[in-house]
Amino acid sequence: MTVPSLGVLEGCPVTLAMDIGTGTKDVLHFSPDNTIENNIKLVVPTPALLMANRLETLDHDLAIAGYTMGGGYLAKVLKRHVKKGHRVVMETLPAFTVRNNLEEVREAGIEVVERVETPTHHFDEIELPLYFDLLSRFGEDPSRIEYIGLSVQDHGYNTSDESSRQNRFRYFLEHLAGNQLPRSLVFTDDNLPEVFGRLRSGALCIKRFRPSLRVVLIDTSFSAILGCSLDPRVQAIRGPTLYINFGNGHVMACILNEGRIQAFFEHHTRVLKTKPEAMRDYMVRLAEGKLPSDEVFQDDGNGCVTFEPQPFSAIAGVVVTGPQRHLMARTGLTGYLEAAPGGDMMMTGPLGLLRGLALVRAVGSDA
Repeated sequence: MTVPSLGVLEGCPVTLAMDIGTGTKDVLHFSPDNTIENNIKLVVPTPALLMANRLETLDHDLAIAGYTMGGGYLAKVLKRHVKKGHRVVMETLPAFTVRNNLEEVREAGIEVVERVETPTHHFDEIELPLYFDLLSRFGEDPSRIEYIGLSVQDHGYNTSDESSRQNRFRYFLEHLAGNQLPRSLVFTDDNLPEVFGRLRSGALCIKRFRPSLRVVLIDTSFSAILGCSLDPRVQAIRGPTLYINFGNGHVMACILNEGRIQAFFEHHTRVLKTKPEAMRDYMVRLAEGKLPSDEVFQDDGNGCVTFEPQPFSAIAGVVVTGPQRHLMARTGLTGYLEAAPGGDMMMTGPLGLLRGLALVRAVGSDA
C-alpha cells in the first residue's frame, strides 16, 4: 500500500536523488512505500572537495581517468600541481573538470588524452557502487531503484571567448524562451542537450553502471526552486513568490507565479557574503525589470533576466533556502519563510529532483 508522501510525489517510483553542490552532496533514497521522513537521507562532503584535499598532499605525477566532477577548488589544485613541476595527464571527461574548453585545459599545462592506461586516480562524483552497497547494508534492495536523480551546476561546453558564466546564463535563456516553465529545465537521459557536459558525463556514468537505470537531470539552481515548492507553507502563498537559495557556492533567486518563471538571478556567495545588504536592491530591481544582467556579471555574478516586470510590492511572499541562508538576516529583506520541504532544508535539492521527475512523468500539476 502506498503511503501518501508530499502529494505530487506519490506517483514517483523508487529513486536515488543526488544534489551535488560546492560544499555538500545531499542524497535521498525515495520509496513511495515510506513517508518522506522514513526514507534514507545523507548529507556528506562533496566528492570534488574530498578529491582536492587528497590531491593537494601528493608529490608525484597524476594520471586521471573517469568522469567530470565539479571544478572550482579541485581545478585550482590540479593547476597548482602542474606549477609544482608534476605532470597531470587526464582523460577527456575528467579534463572538463578544469575548464569547459579543452584548449584552456591544455594551456594550463595539463595533458589531455583519449585514454589513461594506468590511472592514479578515478574521478566519479556519482559513486553509485558506494551508495548501492550502503543501501543494501541498511536493508534496502537497490535493484528496486528505477531512477537516479542528478543535480549539479553545469556551465555548458564553451569553445568561444565568451565567459563560462555568460555561457551558462545564455543556455538558461534559450531553454526558457517562449514558455518560462520550470519543466523546460528538467531533462532525462533521452533529451539532455549535448552542451551540458557535466550532466551528460554524470548520465553516462550512471548508464555504464547499470544500463536499465533511468536518469532525471536538473541544474542545481532550479532543483532548489522545485524543492521549495513542496513546502506546504510555500504552496499556501498566493501571488508572485520570490525564492532565494543561499548555497555554499552560488546565490540564486527566482520569481515564480502561476507556474511561470517571471525573473531569474544568479550570483556568487563569496561576493554577496561581503555585502549581503546589496541583495535587497538587487531583488527590487530584478522584480521591476531595472537590473541589467551586465551589472550582475561585472560584480562577478552570472547574470539576471526579468521576463515579466512588476512592482516589488506585488511580491506576495519571499522564500529562502540553502546552507548559507543565515545571510538572509543581513539583506534587509523581511517577512521571509525558510523552506523545509519534507521537514528538512538540506533535502530541498533531492526533493526538487523528485518534483522534476513527477513533471516529466506528467504526475501532478505544473510547478
